[in-house]
Amino acid sequence: MNHSITAAKATQAQPSLEAKLISKSFVSGIIRIQVLNRLSISIMPSELSLITGPSGCGKSTLLSILSGLQSTDEGRVIALGQELTQATPRELEAFRLQHTGFVFQGFNLFSALTAQEQIELPLGYLGLSKTQSRERAFAALQEVGLGHRANLRPAQLSGGEKQRVAIARALAKQPKLIFADEPTSALDAISGQIVIDTLHRIARNHGTTVLCVSHDPRLIRHADRVLAMEDGVIQRDWRSGSSSLDDVATLLTEGQH
Repeated sequence: MNHSITAAKATQAQPSLEAKLISKSFVSGIIRIQVLNRLSISIMPSELSLITGPSGCGKSTLLSILSGLQSTDEGRVIALGQELTQATPRELEAFRLQHTGFVFQGFNLFSALTAQEQIELPLGYLGLSKTQSRERAFAALQEVGLGHRANLRPAQLSGGEKQRVAIARALAKQPKLIFADEPTSALDAISGQIVIDTLHRIARNHGTTVLCVSHDPRLIRHADRVLAMEDGVIQRDWRSGSSSLDDVATLLTEGQH
């Protein structure tokens, strides 16, 4: 057997994100609500992984913890080989700046900035020159199909276009991890399809780990992996090509009506 090929496969098989027996609870008045309960998960690079489940099941909390935005009560989080649960706030901030991109339901765009300016803004914090930022921002807009909309402001863009600008802003940082929280829930079917296809293409073409949280059943057929979450734990784990995945998508879609 070719040892170099074996080594390459072993390297590719390394998870980029790991949670090991993590728990998280919140206090509401005199009641403690357990949101995550000794949950373990491994997420792989070059894939779009979807965490789905009912509202309140803990999926957004899990995304925040895996991205270093929230701490755990117990357990470990390892991202790109770095133990986030042992990192200082400053180290976490540097990690997020260097290695992560975020896409949110509400787009988080500045009304006074053009599409290109939205993307250039965070690149300055990475130490890029104005010229480098401009070139990288425009390249990211072209990749999401919006090069011709570079000089338009959010009020002149559709909801789907705003979300693709947000994706381009994350992509331009060239992160190894992209976290998307309900990226299609504010969009119509066609715009949502374009957004999830864009995220999937980024995962494949750039080797990026894309972790998406959503209760939108339309996303299920387009994910490489679907993790069904309930009561603070992962209940089921499907991969694309699984005969049961279409059944799950159909079942969840019907459950929305």
